Amino acid sequence: MTRTLRIFLLGVLLVLPSGELFAESQGAPADQNRWGIGGFVDYQVPLFNLRDRYGQTGKYGFNLNYVASNLVTVEVEYHYSKFDNGKLASTPFTYPIDGRDHTSPNASSTMTYNSLCVNALVFVGEENQQHGFQAKDYRYYLALGGGFFRYNAENRNLVWPSQTSNPIDLEEVMPPQIDKRTTIALTAGTGMEAFLVDNISLDVRARLNFVIGELRPRLFYGLERTRPLMSFDIGAGLKFYFWR
Repeated sequence: MTRTLRIFLLGVLLVLPSGELFAESQGAPADQNRWGIGGFVDYQVPLFNLRDRYGQTGKYGFNLNYVASNLVTVEVEYHYSKFDNGKLASTPFTYPIDGRDHTSPNASSTMTYNSLCVNALVFVGEENQQHGFQAKDYRYYLALGGGFFRYNAENRNLVWPSQTSNPIDLEEVMPPQIDKRTTIALTAGTGMEAFLVDNISLDVRARLNFVIGELRPRLFYGLERTRPLMSFDIGAGLKFYFWR
């Protein structure tokens, strides 16, 4: 088990008991607290410099929920996403020997995200706090979270641009160029939870993701260093609640 995963699990163990103490301080008996499980699918859009490298992609995962009180739900989330067909694979470069633009015919550019994070869903306003868990109830919330992201960006079979032959040899490629790191990320957004039947809800959410990481520059292709890694996602999921 990696050091970062151990720290994360320790954080979860600290957060959940603190949520129960908060609930009891609000007058909610401990045996009235609910748990929930859920899954979701999102549409993820890269922002700023990251958008120069990758297009939109899908994002999916699951979560474990602990209803600490009418005000706060603590959510432990895992999600995965993969950016295929990165733009670098089809971006041309200028070969100085002949002055012409060339592309790498067999290139590939991908990046994957794996994340574990803890979110706090804050239901602001008395009306939101008084509704929920019954069919046709709905309530709005602010979502704030943070945790660990593991990203792995791989560029393979890019033609070596510093050749001296004429014509250029498109079979002479650079070694795989890989940027990977386990780092910290922050998320913030808003959403709505609508109960389809008792204790089963449709959760619709939009979030901004801020990952503290970087991708090295690719100057031959006109790409500057990318940092931080930012994206926006919007999606929906189902949650199933039950008594502890």
